[in-house]
Amino acid sequence: MKKIYFVTANEKKIEESRYRFERFVERVQKDEGVRPEIEICVFRKQLDELLDPDVEKIVKKKALEAYRIVLQPCVVEHGGLFLDAWRAAQERPGLLGGIGHIVWDAVGDRMCGFLRKEDARGATAQSVVGYCDGKRIHVYPGETKGEVTDQARGTSGFRWDPIFKPTGCDLTYGEMTPEKKRETSPDEIAWESFLSYVTKEFRKL
Repeated sequence: MKKIYFVTANEKKIEESRYRFERFVERVQKDEGVRPEIEICVFRKQLDELLDPDVEKIVKKKALEAYRIVLQPCVVEHGGLFLDAWRAAQERPGLLGGIGHIVWDAVGDRMCGFLRKEDARGATAQSVVGYCDGKRIHVYPGETKGEVTDQARGTSGFRWDPIFKPTGCDLTYGEMTPEKKRETSPDEIAWESFLSYVTKEFRKL
């Protein structure tokens, strides 16, 4: 059994990763009749986070730092919220991006007020999983399009979940049950891509 260490100090991420991995294992066993030869272990450690709107840059740095600590294959995760109204140069959606959690921790649901009535309310929630196997760093992004609501709605989830409403949904992530949120969550997309990759890779060994 190949162990991969999820390096984080975020208990919500740990809880979600365990649930997500259990579901992945159950599905693979049902579909293919064999259990994946991987195990996700938790290594509790608060990693330094680069102050950059580019989530992939943050994840690559975190993955490298995590590997230097654990010295075993390891995985990290980071997310960002990108507001269409704050597009930066070259059509890059910004400004919050990978530092959105810092802004949210400071101002909370008052972030809704950052947008004027005439501003576009479109937004993209992004999650990136980074995996370092000791040779290179692999990244697995997930994105969900949606919009920022004019006021916070709901108390589920964390950080900007109460102000982000996915396209085609009437509810914000903050109003959804965990099961409902997983249907459109960028975290699910990113982790599914990562788990599928490492499962196939380890079968080749």
